[in-house]
Amino acid sequence: MNQPVSSITVILLVSCFLTGLRRTPASSVINDSAPTTAPATQPRASLTIRVTGLRNHKGQLIFGVFKSADGFPTEQEKSVNWQVKPIDADAVIFTASLPPGKYAASVLHDENKNNKMDMNLLGIPQEGYGVTNNPKPSFRAARFDEALFNLPEDGATLTISVQYF
Repeated sequence: MNQPVSSITVILLVSCFLTGLRRTPASSVINDSAPTTAPATQPRASLTIRVTGLRNHKGQLIFGVFKSADGFPTEQEKSVNWQVKPIDADAVIFTASLPPGKYAASVLHDENKNNKMDMNLLGIPQEGYGVTNNPKPSFRAARFDEALFNLPEDGATLTISVQYF
């Protein structure tokens, strides 16, 4: 017999994933350098991410690009590109110059500019977030492999649609 998943279970699953967003550093430094092991002559490709679905223009967007699941989606020091921008339009554009390859990107709508994901007393996210490929799992956060995309030599333009609970 099928039983509905309790709302407490959903809250706990979402809260567990998003707890990592609370560790977002206050720095808004852009980390746009290639790993130190990359050859100096390695070609670069342009990545353009358009962030849509914002419910308001309050606060800032925190954007990160990751080469591996380690640190995804919240740890600036493990990203290959990290940017923080004010929200000045219904859609905000991020660009990065990266070596061609496989990446995953994430964005947090930090409405109160406290550099972390805010949650209510039940652990439900109070701010929006999204990742590349826009997976929307029902009872857990998106995984790195679901957000993975290929950045070809001629570049790519992708859209992240922010979701709110």
